[in-house]
Amino acid sequence: MIGLDFFVDQYGIFLSVIFIFIGLMSLIYGLATNREKGHRLEFYIMLFLIVGSGVGVALSYNLLLMYILWEISTFAVWRAVAYYRGDGEISASTLTFLVNFAAATLMLIGFSILYLDNGTFNLTEIIVINDTAAILILIGILTKSVTIPLHIWLAPAYNAIPSAIGASLAGIAENLGAILFLRLFTMGNYGAPGFFNTVAWIAIISSIIGGGVALRVNKLRSLLAFSTISQLGFVILAFAVGGTYGILGGVLYIAAHALAKSGLFYGVGVIEDATGEDDMRNVACLLRLSPVLAVSMAMLVGSIIGFFPMLGFFSKLTVVIGAVEKTAYFGIGAIVAAIFTLLYNARFYHELFFGERCDVYKLRAKRPSYTGVAVAFILAIVSLLLGIFFYQPVYYLTTGGL
Repeated sequence: MIGLDFFVDQYGIFLSVIFIFIGLMSLIYGLATNREKGHRLEFYIMLFLIVGSGVGVALSYNLLLMYILWEISTFAVWRAVAYYRGDGEISASTLTFLVNFAAATLMLIGFSILYLDNGTFNLTEIIVINDTAAILILIGILTKSVTIPLHIWLAPAYNAIPSAIGASLAGIAENLGAILFLRLFTMGNYGAPGFFNTVAWIAIISSIIGGGVALRVNKLRSLLAFSTISQLGFVILAFAVGGTYGILGGVLYIAAHALAKSGLFYGVGVIEDATGEDDMRNVACLLRLSPVLAVSMAMLVGSIIGFFPMLGFFSKLTVVIGAVEKTAYFGIGAIVAAIFTLLYNARFYHELFFGERCDVYKLRAKRPSYTGVAVAFILAIVSLLLGIFFYQPVYYLTTGGL
């Protein structure tokens, strides 16, 4: 039977609240900074579709509905990346669409195999998941989750998309694959250990390589892109190792990364607007320009690194515990990836707000957007409060109660 059904469980509700909050922040940021006259309606429609499809996937337990929402998200991201209509933006949007559409088509074939084997698209009723279907669906998941080598669309998309929608792409759309993996495989009836071990190693390798590339790139948005690749590797690793720590850590890390990366996207947008630069080698001493932005981005970077008491600390620690619980090799891999996260974020922050040329740097920048700075600050505070009171989301996710 084909029915459009929804979960109303703690995982779906928790993720939906995070996604809606990020969408609200993107809306506020967009209202303050989006001055393009030609496509403003399209801007807000695409933002609404990204948020709506993210919430729908988080709550849905019907694979057909998930696929429809998945493709709505792909369409919205495609149009958002092409928003400015330049040759570079159109090229990036075309690559984004083709890669994601091709992967989603393979995923749909996998869904069809599941339907033929089980007679239902309902996740709670799927008993048989054969290896062919699992691999086809995994391709769609890893593409949406920008796992290396299926990540090729992300950096061009990040460099083309408006900052407000880019924050929702980073905080919402890219998490759809991880959510599907959690629902179908980690919580489902697929019990092939080799599959989960392979996915875990793919996630670890992707996370380490993404962090290594982020350590070398200089364009601000490219760094954010490879940072996202690295951090989503942590999420996929968490769900691949499974268990109480894996599931809890993965869901918490989706929230931690979504809040922090969205905030950094807003911060980078503010920096680009104020300085006219997108290369960190041409920017320094921004602490003088906006101390509030410096503090906000320090907190956001700290959450991604996993500094106490940010939400990222507790979520990353939980993921590492889950990985070690599975095998020490996974734990070592996760720690190596975390070290790269520390290194590239330290370089990123130091170059922007201090830098070697700080004493002689003559600041050539206009006053930053107050709204943009405020939105980044709000996300930083939320990341801090969720870390300080981490036991509240942990209790809710483990018991379903407040």
